[in-house]
Amino acid sequence: MATRAARHRMPGRLLAGGASAVLIASVALVIALFAADSEPRDIGGIGGPSLFVGWLLPLLRLVATLATVGCAGALLAAVVLLRIEGGSLGVQGRRAVRDASNSAIIWAVCAFAGAVVTAAILLDTPVDLLRLRLDDALGVPEVKALLITGILVVALAIGIRRVQTSSAAGLGVVVAITALIPTAVTAYPRNESYVVLAGAALVFHVIAATTWIGGLAGLVRYGRASRTGLRIVLERFNQVALISSVTVLLSGLISAAGRLAAKGGGWDGALDAVTADSYGPLLVAKIAVFVVLIVAAALRRRKAVDNLLESGRGFWKIVGFELFVMALTLGLSVALSQTA
Repeated sequence: MATRAARHRMPGRLLAGGASAVLIASVALVIALFAADSEPRDIGGIGGPSLFVGWLLPLLRLVATLATVGCAGALLAAVVLLRIEGGSLGVQGRRAVRDASNSAIIWAVCAFAGAVVTAAILLDTPVDLLRLRLDDALGVPEVKALLITGILVVALAIGIRRVQTSSAAGLGVVVAITALIPTAVTAYPRNESYVVLAGAALVFHVIAATTWIGGLAGLVRYGRASRTGLRIVLERFNQVALISSVTVLLSGLISAAGRLAAKGGGWDGALDAVTADSYGPLLVAKIAVFVVLIVAAALRRRKAVDNLLESGRGFWKIVGFELFVMALTLGLSVALSQTA
């Protein structure tokens, strides 16, 4: 009876958790944009996209990022955290791939909508008139990247919907990682060495961050279903989180250094670029939040050692705080992309 009740409550908790993440990240995004003086503005021109469309772009990016995290976390849970002998997916594993498919649908919708909004902004054309400039829109690299991502994610959503084995779900992980690459690559289109380095590092940064945050979300979503199996799931997640967090740190520093060098006109001007515009303060804020995240992760691991199964409430409070900080980080990350 308790299991059945919990099973019915979980979708409500999932929706509440997802809505909370969107709200927290959205608030962080809006505050960061205004603080950095990078918010979308109505420039008063005639014939261009509206202010609403300008705000729609970062919000679509944010929802797409959160959906990506949800999809990656569910797939990671199915393939790694909930792995069982024999290669078949258990009940929780099959539930995870369905969740991943649902998240992928949201991700795809945001990618296609983002392509339309991006084209309208970059071509300075109202959305309802883009059909008259279709060739121009399809020639914009950012638009093409979003369309490629959307197509890949649609295939992902359909392909993983009813998979029954961890190997098939693993192929879904490969497709999901591939779908992250196009938009990351187009973030730094120029050919200077430091820009290429920043773009390459950003690809690893996005993949590692998505794996880390998604894995923690997967731990909360699926690890709590079995108290006896929670310790095993947690051990597996800690291994993934260690690799991911180190990769996030190193790749983030390299990407930021390359971005600052691009802003400063070379490596010599990278430090000056920290205070030159809004990118520097936002970067410092993100680094500070990352430090808090590392501390929270350390507390979670320490709490897990101390009688997790007997007194796990304190552990889950720390995990909840960690997810809260991660949502703030995602909001700051999207704000940073707006200043790039």
